[in-house]
Amino acid sequence: MIDWKLDGFLPTQRQPAPKVETADDRDVVIDRGVAAAIDLIVCYVLIEFPLIYVASVVFSGPYEALGGAVVPLSLLALLPLYATYSFTLEWRYGRTPGKVNRGLLVVMADGSQCTLRASAVRNLLRYVDLLGVPPLVVGLASALVTGGRRIGDHAADTIVVRSTAPENRETAVAADADTSAAARASGDEKN
Repeated sequence: MIDWKLDGFLPTQRQPAPKVETADDRDVVIDRGVAAAIDLIVCYVLIEFPLIYVASVVFSGPYEALGGAVVPLSLLALLPLYATYSFTLEWRYGRTPGKVNRGLLVVMADGSQCTLRASAVRNLLRYVDLLGVPPLVVGLASALVTGGRRIGDHAADTIVVRSTAPENRETAVAADADTSAAARASGDEKN
């Protein structure tokens, strides 16, 4: 049952084909915001909250001395965690679980797979996007004015587009298995 619940969130090893023409669609910009909210919740609940709990047990004295400052400090620590999470998943899979759920994909402006450098640049520049007050309004306004691209997208030469992901998880898993089998077979031929 849990697999059914996670189907719409798990990126697969094989990236779907991008629909480059959707880069400046207003719906993509809105879905990017929804994807970011999903990813922030995933980061906070599944990664940061367990770390906070462990810290509260291991360092109970200093933790209790912080009192009400724990929540603001945890939210402040969420940004580097979120940037690292996004960097890693966008570089390896072209998308985060939030982007998978919304049918989005990060690619280079020419439609090729997002590179390590591009993912690093676009995620480091998240800090620039969040300088505004309120940050979400500034990031959304920037994306709407610049054809759906954040400052990080411009600097990294990336775009976020709709993907042509398979309609069901079984097709995606089968494609991953075929890719893995082909990679193993070509590796065996080289040896």
